[in-house]
Amino acid sequence: MDSLTHIVLGAATGGAVLEKKVGNKALFWGAIAGSLPDFDSIITPLFEPVQALFLHRGFSHSILFAFIAAPLLGWIISKIHKDKLFKHWTVLSLISILTHSLLDILNTYGTATLAPFSQARLSFDAIGIIDFFLLVPIVVLMVLLIKKPKYSRGRRLLSYSILGYVFLFISMATLNKLHIESKAKEQLAQHSIEYSRLKSAPLPVTNFLWLVVAEDSSGYHFGYIGNFDKHDTEFHYVKRNADLLDGIKNNEKILKLIRFTDGYYTVNKKDDNSLWLYDLRYGSMAFKDTQGWYVFSFQITDEDSNIKISRAHPNRKFNFNTFAEYWKRVF
Repeated sequence: MDSLTHIVLGAATGGAVLEKKVGNKALFWGAIAGSLPDFDSIITPLFEPVQALFLHRGFSHSILFAFIAAPLLGWIISKIHKDKLFKHWTVLSLISILTHSLLDILNTYGTATLAPFSQARLSFDAIGIIDFFLLVPIVVLMVLLIKKPKYSRGRRLLSYSILGYVFLFISMATLNKLHIESKAKEQLAQHSIEYSRLKSAPLPVTNFLWLVVAEDSSGYHFGYIGNFDKHDTEFHYVKRNADLLDGIKNNEKILKLIRFTDGYYTVNKKDDNSLWLYDLRYGSMAFKDTQGWYVFSFQITDEDSNIKISRAHPNRKFNFNTFAEYWKRVF
């Protein structure tokens, strides 16, 4: 999720757990603990691109990390404030960190929740990386909470309201994912499209518009399905072109890159003979662009059997025109 969502949710967790005892300190340290797992973003630029992909949302988002970091952070906080609430600060930190990691599982990127015992990245693809219908209400509730008198019952009720709203939103998003996949299967059947795997993931901004990718033996059918659609889905096809990786497909970096995409990828050789691999799990905001909509793009170069991979910046195309087109497409 986006950083602001984690900050607000962490602060609300702190308010629910410890605001009655320490007031605003609980909100502040809840926000810090709720943001702690994403500090891995600071060091990822120091690593080569493929390794950085797995470092982000890796061990720092695991259950083990939460149980290691929480008592350390609890001890630091108790020393800073010179109090005897080490156990309370530890519980606050533990819940805030775990809440962050569990919420990130709902994104497409996924998290290594069981690291280091398992490197499997868990992702449920139910909520976009940023969703205004999740973010805006909890920010409003947090502003109302801050304006309330310290230690008041109203503050705690607002903290619980934020947590309750997030839980309700997650539940509705999960049900909506099942609904969208049901619609997708119907649409694919109407187009007589056969597939072996189906991936659905919401686009950023709302939970009302989803990318659907249906895999067959040689490539993928993809299209966008919205909750308010009254028309058939237009599916496009992109070939996997895995044969372009012949000769390097067993390279460790290539294998890791394909594992990161969960097998939803396409390879392309451009006019300058440069080789590119694209992750197909993320939708674009530019719906008419069926060629350059890839968010994660990786250039592959082979220099005397030394494989080098560089990553291009995400291509979300956030601007006024794409937002206008987005809302038009949603409704």
